[in-house]
Amino acid sequence: MFRFHKFSPLMAILMGIAILGAPGQANAAYAVQVFDDGILQGGITTGGAGNSLVFFGSTTHFSISNGSGLSNNPGTQGGSNLDLSSNEQVSTTFGVAGGTHTIQIVLSQTDWGAPTGTPLALSSSAGGSIGYVAGTNGSATDSVTATYQGFLDNTNALFGQPGAGATPIQNASASLGSPGTAPLVFSPGTSINYTVPGGTPFSLTDVLTFTFALSAGSGQDTANFSGSTVAAVPAPAGLVLAAAGLPFLGVGAWMRRRRQAVSATV
Repeated sequence: MFRFHKFSPLMAILMGIAILGAPGQANAAYAVQVFDDGILQGGITTGGAGNSLVFFGSTTHFSISNGSGLSNNPGTQGGSNLDLSSNEQVSTTFGVAGGTHTIQIVLSQTDWGAPTGTPLALSSSAGGSIGYVAGTNGSATDSVTATYQGFLDNTNALFGQPGAGATPIQNASASLGSPGTAPLVFSPGTSINYTVPGGTPFSLTDVLTFTFALSAGSGQDTANFSGSTVAAVPAPAGLVLAAAGLPFLGVGAWMRRRRQAVSATV
């Protein structure tokens, strides 16, 4: 039996090996892109640290506040999630002139990992609301449509959006004929199985698109949004059933011990 003293050389060597052998956090690329009517915008300020990212600024027809991203990269091998904001606000700035314009926000991070050859279940979910402030035209019409989708790219490309690694598109829409707010109810997220080759890192990407249609003299619209893309290792069905049966096995063992104790006292 080994007994380490306070300054044991053997202890120092073992501690050094443990420290050098410990895995370091992935140096992942993490960024956001904003497009206004399909044109990449340069007026967006980004910042953050670690797995948190914030962004805000103005485009040709919109302004963004409270934009943020959050992830658990490198996360655990059992689940990876990339979230696009907790209360992101996208506001129109073209209500006076009116028109139909589209803003797209793309958040991406590289260097996610998964167990060798694992089929991951890729899913996405989103929610939000739309608020309308009256303008000079009392009969102005106002509507917004939104889509959200998550992507997993086995080539580990930043902003990678392969069709094979995409969750089904979620849609939401709202129309406001008078000032107020209305929910943006996105369709439920649907999981798909997507195999990640063994030992190959991958990227996750969130894509959010808003299209606003305002008649001339409209006021300002503000959309609030939260969304998440998750790549998780599905739990084996047998493991789930076994876990469900554990409480009953415990009760059975307790009952056997109880019967034995009663028999011993008779």
